[in-house]
Amino acid sequence: RDAMNDKETLLGIRRGIEKESLRALPGGGLALTPHPVALGSALTHPHITTDYSESQLELITGVHAGVDDCLRELTEIHQAVYHALGEERLWVGSMPCGL
Repeated sequence: RDAMNDKETLLGIRRGIEKESLRALPGGGLALTPHPVALGSALTHPHITTDYSESQLELITGVHAGVDDCLRELTEIHQAVYHALGEERLWVGSMPCGL
């Protein structure tokens, strides 16, 4: 294979993002509340589901040709989630919040 074919292949890549976060309380503890009704069904929503537990949200973008479009959609999903969470927050660290 030559470098030109590799470049064309890479330029044609489409991508999506799956981002997992724990729902946390303002004080840093794990939110033990059920999946928020305002987010729709965790089993059927195309962009917001749970993973491993009710407290772990998974945000899922569609597939995009460009990084900017992918990040824009992830931002929109984040905004919708934060609007629905009330006082809860999404934990941003890789280590879990207080259990």
